Amino acid sequence: MSKGLAITFLVGLVVVALAVWGVFYKQRGAHIDPKGSILKVRTVALDDKTSAAVMDVRISNDADYPVVARTIEVKAVTANGDVKGNVIAAGDLKDMFKYYQALGEQYNEVLKQRDQVPAHGSIDREVAAQFPIPVSDLDTRKEIVVSMEDIRGPVAEMHETRK
Repeated sequence: MSKGLAITFLVGLVVVALAVWGVFYKQRGAHIDPKGSILKVRTVALDDKTSAAVMDVRISNDADYPVVARTIEVKAVTANGDVKGNVIAAGDLKDMFKYYQALGEQYNEVLKQRDQVPAHGSIDREVAAQFPIPVSDLDTRKEIVVSMEDIRGPVAEMHETRK
């Protein structure tokens, strides 16, 4: 192989590598991958066989596009398995804080469908759910998991850190 051909080949290889790097560099903020954490969990007995939990959550978004909530789901992982919770609506949560003083104050807005997490930002919200188990089982849970699905498909799954 001649010296001129080798130099031309290497220059072409460098140009292609730079083009590929440029494409990846331009797309760095296009991948939507919301993250979140549960900051605090408060529980209350609704009656002998049902209970409720209020979770303060923080959701962050590193993408160049906003994350828009499509679905919100909550489950409690107990010694007897996973228990799916029924998410409590914002209007009902206000009443719940009024009638169940043991929950304390409502610190943040309720996370609702179509809530947006801005590009390169984060939001603090509250999520509440009713569980068909006694509060004693809910209080001895292994963890609570809150899942928020974006309208484009990615899911932010937030796990409670038990102390």
